[in-house]
Amino acid sequence: MRHMRDMLAAAVLIVLPVSASEAEDAGAMALALSAAEVRDWVTARDAAAISGPTAEALVGWQVLQAGHGEFADYLAFVGKNPDWPGLDRIRLNGDKKLTPDLPAGDILQWFGDRRPDTLVAETAYLTALDGDEAKAERARFWTETPLDQASVTAFMTAYGDELKPLHLTRVTRMLDKQEWQQAEQLLPELPEAQRALPAARIALQARRAGVDDLILALPENRRNDPGLTMDRFLWRVGAKQHAGAQELMLGASTSAEALRDPALWAQMRVDYSRLAMRNGDWRLAERLASPHFLPPENEHYSDLEWLAGFAALKSGAPDRALGHFQHLETVVGSAISKARAFYWQGRAHEALGDDAAARAAYASGAEFPGVYYGQLSAEKTGAQMPAEYAIPGKGIETLPDWRGSALRENGIFRAGLWLLATGRPDQAQRFFLHLSETAQPEDIARMSRLMIEARTPWHGLRLAKRAANLGVIYPAAHFPLTGLESADLKLPPELVLSIARQESEFNHTASSHVGAQGLMQLMPGTAEEMARKLGEPYRRDRLSADPAYNARLGAAYLGGLRDRFGASTALTASGYNAGPGRPVQWLAAFGDLRKDFDPVEWVELIPFDETRNYVMRVTEAMPIYRARIMGKPAPLVPTWDLTGGGLIPAPPLRLTLALSPHPPEKPFIGPRLPEGWVKPTERADATE
Repeated sequence: MRHMRDMLAAAVLIVLPVSASEAEDAGAMALALSAAEVRDWVTARDAAAISGPTAEALVGWQVLQAGHGEFADYLAFVGKNPDWPGLDRIRLNGDKKLTPDLPAGDILQWFGDRRPDTLVAETAYLTALDGDEAKAERARFWTETPLDQASVTAFMTAYGDELKPLHLTRVTRMLDKQEWQQAEQLLPELPEAQRALPAARIALQARRAGVDDLILALPENRRNDPGLTMDRFLWRVGAKQHAGAQELMLGASTSAEALRDPALWAQMRVDYSRLAMRNGDWRLAERLASPHFLPPENEHYSDLEWLAGFAALKSGAPDRALGHFQHLETVVGSAISKARAFYWQGRAHEALGDDAAARAAYASGAEFPGVYYGQLSAEKTGAQMPAEYAIPGKGIETLPDWRGSALRENGIFRAGLWLLATGRPDQAQRFFLHLSETAQPEDIARMSRLMIEARTPWHGLRLAKRAANLGVIYPAAHFPLTGLESADLKLPPELVLSIARQESEFNHTASSHVGAQGLMQLMPGTAEEMARKLGEPYRRDRLSADPAYNARLGAAYLGGLRDRFGASTALTASGYNAGPGRPVQWLAAFGDLRKDFDPVEWVELIPFDETRNYVMRVTEAMPIYRARIMGKPAPLVPTWDLTGGGLIPAPPLRLTLALSPHPPEKPFIGPRLPEGWVKPTERADATE
């Protein structure tokens, strides 16, 4: 083992970041991690013991991730490393190691603020509780936890009489979770008088025949049950009865209690509000978006506040719109969202005739020049790009240095540093991203710098985006220069950089779930067509192995889009992301942003969330890349970029190839949707 350690140490120290080798034996660390990857736990543990505490923690983490070890190992690791990534999986594996004969103190320490969600874990947990506490815990477990049939039978056998009064609560809560099979298996245990409402809900969720008769048979006061309303809503959505579904949503939007759980409605509320917006029914769009009764931390809160404000503005109620936009400002923290709130406050003030207040709002938005709405705000005020955005070259020296920082004392950072040093950048990124969830922006920038120095700028960019979510943009990492700007691709380099940044974050090995490959995320069929166009041999393996080859083919396709749509980033970028036919459809549906339609509103009307965001992110990157390439601030003219200066080229030969199918819609948050669900599209009675 000594010889192997020495060989690995020499390899590690070649790539090891400066001063990262203290307190660990480099060769032993490399051997420990290599052994752990093939689950040679004996060698891994022996080598880790020689290396030091970071290696021991990393090997222990991998052992427990794999489900090996004794309960004492899980308890000790979580107690010592309560903030490491992947603890949910470790806790799940540790729960399987629980036995009723463990010391009560160990069991209580293991669960902490958690509660069991399996019968094995619950059985052990109950042994650590006294009489009343145990009874309360059994009630919680029974009414809240989905279980397989064997676990249901075992728990009822053990505590049948105690659970009987709780059966209806369990059935109701399982139905609220859309777990109708869980509810149905307990339905015979309910008194006859309690079965009708659950039976109707089960029929709705299971999409069975005769559901109307079951609903009509209910007493009138039970037909307005919030759970039943939600099930009826989902049934109508699945049946493409969108008008009826919206009617139910509006009727239930009177209180949080009437919705039962406002979060269950949130995603559908966003989608239906945007549908009404695209149909030009602004008042309906506002009513669907608000009131929503969500807590500010809900992921849909800010989007619904914006939708309500925009719809109010378009329906001629700028005072109401302003209230939504001002409230939006108070509940968001990212640069993107802050600038969005300020820009639309300015638009609302303009509609109210208050030019001074509008200028003040735009000035506040312009304080975020690295994001889309910040640039639109700056365009309104004439604000200039700050000099710090015009960093020439890689600009790594402008980022906070991780060397010598207090970050080095963090165990998660040290683990990531060693994973990086031993040639595992993707695993290191997992640790750094986890740490970024609680780190300050400056420390996130330090990790970003480290990943850029390690020649993985895509990891650095992803971390820089985390800092931007906290309101701080570091241009050198957020808009990295990778050498692509020097390639002769017959296109503006800022456009190619902006597209590649959004497609792959400059990861030339990236591949998507639909098969798109490499730097510019080319579908193989598109790449082959572009290779023929350029007179180059086509090699599929080069798409993810040769970034220059991928860039040439991607630029050829992008050039075809510019021939078709002109310099408009809104049309070119949306065509690259969603396929060239989509912008044509949207021009016909909304109007031509190059001549007679507000380009900012046009972008907001794009039906696909991914494409809408894509256009904004490409547009905001364009002036920053111009500045970085030139080494001096560039004009902030996003409207010109969106419209291509209003120039409309003559139609070229039709582009027939798309890079990929249109992006998949983000999944609904909340209950499972019925089989056959079709997301609403531009027309309530149409399908995509």
